[in-house]
Amino acid sequence: MSVAPERAQQERPAETVGDRLERLWSHRLGLALVAIGVLGALVVFAVRQTYPNYDTYYALLWGQELFNGHLPDYHTFRPPTPHPLSTFVGWLMAPFGTAGARIVVLASLLGFVGLLVIVFRFTQRLLGSFVALIAVAVLLTRTDIELLALRAMFDLPFYVLVFGAAALELRRPRCGWPVLALLALAGLLRPEAWLLGGVYWLYLIPATPRPELVRLAGLVVAAPVIWLLGDLIVEGTPLYSLTETREVAGQFGRNRGLLEAIELIPDHLAGNDKIVTVGVGGLGFLYAIALLRRRAAMPLALGALGVLTFLIIVAAGLSAIPRYLTIPSLLLSLCVAVALGGWAVARERWLRIAGIAIAIVSVALIARQIPHYEKDRSRLVDQATFVAEQHRDLLALLDDPRLVPLLQDPACWPITTPTHSAIPVIRYETGLPKRALQASIQQHQAPPTGLLLTSKTFQFEPASGRRALGAGASASAKWWSNRRLPGYDRVARHGRWRAWENCRPSSAA
Repeated sequence: MSVAPERAQQERPAETVGDRLERLWSHRLGLALVAIGVLGALVVFAVRQTYPNYDTYYALLWGQELFNGHLPDYHTFRPPTPHPLSTFVGWLMAPFGTAGARIVVLASLLGFVGLLVIVFRFTQRLLGSFVALIAVAVLLTRTDIELLALRAMFDLPFYVLVFGAAALELRRPRCGWPVLALLALAGLLRPEAWLLGGVYWLYLIPATPRPELVRLAGLVVAAPVIWLLGDLIVEGTPLYSLTETREVAGQFGRNRGLLEAIELIPDHLAGNDKIVTVGVGGLGFLYAIALLRRRAAMPLALGALGVLTFLIIVAAGLSAIPRYLTIPSLLLSLCVAVALGGWAVARERWLRIAGIAIAIVSVALIARQIPHYEKDRSRLVDQATFVAEQHRDLLALLDDPRLVPLLQDPACWPITTPTHSAIPVIRYETGLPKRALQASIQQHQAPPTGLLLTSKTFQFEPASGRRALGAGASASAKWWSNRRLPGYDRVARHGRWRAWENCRPSSAA
């Protein structure tokens, strides 16, 4: 009779390091870490005075137009793709005036904290709290994702929604409508979620009654129908976003052939460090399959669908840019955490030994990359400082009492900017109509009259005509871009920015 308990004790799986560490985790500790994250976001918001990027500023402008009872005007020079949910956020921000730009930055920084929380829960449900904490630490090294948060780019909430849906599915397989609801919201930001929602609906078929499937199909088609209807109402064609995005991709030379796009996949998956994300993450990927076995199916499917949507986007003639592979790239970053800490949750002795060997190799590779991370962090700080100073100087210039009446005087138009990226910022801050502003690259010749805005940030090499400092060299290509022209007199100067005027005689000035 005493043999049975001994046999049961022998058959019980051996306790792992991860099991012992799991007992140290508590709900209070989790809340404390979230509170620290929120506090950190507030500190970054106060210290790093960053502003939205080009796409987000246009979403704010279009939201203002809707708030004022007008349809959004998409016919601008090199417009970003209009996304229904981002335009809706712009509409919500319209009552706050120009303060909306900073509000969406704050929301974005808090969204980054939300992404960390969701990534933790996603990884915790697969591999426990120890590996999940390492995953959060790894994600904090992804300065490319942090930049999305600092510039309030709407890619970040897309990742939050997709990983939120995945975390819900891990909590309760075939969760159903909550997953599809999150994917429907994500589909209003980027159409990649349409495929995710459709595949998930097919996955629900074997275990879901037919009437329920019909109702869930409404969530699957909601995002594409809303998007197509929005384009139809605003532009008279349901495929406007597709055709316009394809045209802009061609202007920037971002469209690629399918074979070339396949060759770009490793580089695009790399994030800000190919050795760690692809190299160490690849080791962790293989080890995760060995650890999870059948439970690896869902993250594997999510990553594979991410790669598939990237190839579909390329085949449709759209931009072959890294952010369309960010979902599988983030999964590889989580695999870096598996490579570092997966040994702690391995129950088989051989698997634990293999995990320790992988962890040693991974630590050596990461240690070798520490100087790279220091430089990458320094670049992020420099870029955030650049954005803050550039906007601060531009806003001070636009508020200068010597310039304000000239900006509003049609006799002082066109207002020529050094790049098209400055136009939505100026329109948002001043309320000027789009016809008042022109980027130099739009012009066939140097403007003989009007206002001229220049910035020390955008300097050109005499030989090549390319900008030597700052970002967006391809956006300014005319010889008169960003320089004082004959007949123009300086009106005001603030930091990097200067305003010059040569208004027509009819000007009130």
